[in-house]
Amino acid sequence: MRTLKSADLVTGCLLAFLGAATLIAARGIKGMAGESLDPRTLPSLVGWGLLAIGAGIVVLALRYRGDPVLVQWPDRQGLRRIAVAFASLVLYMGLMDPLGFPISTALFVSGLSGYLGHYRAWASLLLGMITAVVVHFVFIEFLGLGFPLGPLELLY
Repeated sequence: MRTLKSADLVTGCLLAFLGAATLIAARGIKGMAGESLDPRTLPSLVGWGLLAIGAGIVVLALRYRGDPVLVQWPDRQGLRRIAVAFASLVLYMGLMDPLGFPISTALFVSGLSGYLGHYRAWASLLLGMITAVVVHFVFIEFLGLGFPLGPLELLY
């Protein structure tokens, strides 16, 4: 029987596993002398956050004592949306080096918001551009993290 409790248990375990894997991978990141922020900081924070959230979901699912809540799993259209989102994420990661963090983020957010949110093209493009500018200033300018810039490297 597909219940919310079983879905929460699976989700929580997957998030906790992803958090633990992120923490292990972050330990392998090498820092460079003179960097203002250790490059392991952000992945470690994300890893600890995922681990805590996953553990919290598992604990809440195990403590639930009410009637089972049935869940409907995605139909064909829902599975297609999940597949497109996953493929978009893989493409985003693949384009990050050649296009750079800001440009690949703009394309990812624009494309996925247009597909999943059914926004007008101009709204999706605007959302992608705003997101790209925000992540550029927060992660590259403010935090000084070494994300790839792609063609924007020529401006620096």
